[in-house]
Amino acid sequence: MNASVNINDQQRTRISTSISRLNVQPLTNVNFSLSVGTAVPRDVRLQPLPTEVVEVVPQYRGYNFVLVKDEIVIVEPSSYQIVAVLPYSGRSTAAAPARTEQRKVTFTDRDREVIRKHAKARPVERERQTTGSTVRTEIRRGERVPEGVEIDAFPDEVYRDAPSLREYRYIHRDSRTYIVEPQERRVIEEID
Repeated sequence: MNASVNINDQQRTRISTSISRLNVQPLTNVNFSLSVGTAVPRDVRLQPLPTEVVEVVPQYRGYNFVLVKDEIVIVEPSSYQIVAVLPYSGRSTAAAPARTEQRKVTFTDRDREVIRKHAKARPVERERQTTGSTVRTEIRRGERVPEGVEIDAFPDEVYRDAPSLREYRYIHRDSRTYIVEPQERRVIEEID
């Protein structure tokens, strides 16, 4: 499928604006070239393009994107090939701490044991009510926690017994505990 599309400045601005509303954290360190035709590695977390973008450029229906620094990289979903790279103005970048690279976070079995022992003991499951019904969302490793879901600090015992967990928060749901990186609200570990 060839999605070579000429996008004018007005469309670029609308695309950038609608993506900025999603509050997606840009990647700052990638190991692929940001040029049309390059295949994005499969482990890069892609987001579906918002409906608003598809209204501006219908050819991109079903396509995904990833933000890399100050560029919107539009990706064809089956081949993972970049079909467009657009400038991204986004929100003020001064507010966001510069993340130099996505660290691969690993927790020891002891960290997990401490979490199982202390975090499970507390009954948690507080989601904001919207129009009388609780919104349930799937929580998966690598994904962002939705804004309506509350992220908790671990009990003091966890930080005392496993100091490496100090910078993390968690959610407990359906007998699972999810470790969350609080700046990006990203789930980085799931513990049964």
